[in-house]
Amino acid sequence: MFELFLFIDPLCKACRNSENTVLKISEDVDSKFKLQFIPIYNLKVVQTDYCNSNNQLKKRLSSEQLADLYKNVVLDYKAALFQGMKKGRKFLTEMQDCLLTDALSYSDEMAISIAEDCGLDVDMFIEDRRSNLAKNAIKKDQELVQNMKIEKPASAVIFNCENSKDGILTDNIEYSTLFNACCDKNLTTEYLQDALSEDNLNETKMKHFRIIK
Repeated sequence: MFELFLFIDPLCKACRNSENTVLKISEDVDSKFKLQFIPIYNLKVVQTDYCNSNNQLKKRLSSEQLADLYKNVVLDYKAALFQGMKKGRKFLTEMQDCLLTDALSYSDEMAISIAEDCGLDVDMFIEDRRSNLAKNAIKKDQELVQNMKIEKPASAVIFNCENSKDGILTDNIEYSTLFNACCDKNLTTEYLQDALSEDNLNETKMKHFRIIK
């Protein structure tokens, strides 16, 4: 059983590509696989194009407009998640495609239309999307960001739930690297500590990974 947390800038094309990568991995690995997308929601992420993705939203919108957009998108995503992980992820990716690929402007009508497309209970979604429950869920996400020592978007933490309580952090969201890691039942913190030792560091394929407690 593997659990993977992907930490994202929800309005970044590179992070959208990372989502596709880990979704493909979750379909391809034989092991049980639990996947969560965690939005990083703070002032630095709102203002900075960490992934160098030529983010047009951050060039076009004012700081106040960007802050409002991030707040609305993250709240909507959390409200969608209340109706199931898969529906929540589908809602987020459709919202990202509308904003990042189709260059549509955000509106309440857009969010509700996407909710309908994703099979959400729309009345429940409308009730939840600006609720204290959604706001508290965002706060818990940001606590997770801090606890897992996430420094930038497009970072993932993998847990091998059978062999280790520690997580393995990487900012190399590349299919073959993550796929091999998630297929390796021997991927433990002890194995990684040895792979990342000074003697082995130049030869190891695991140099993009590090252990978090």
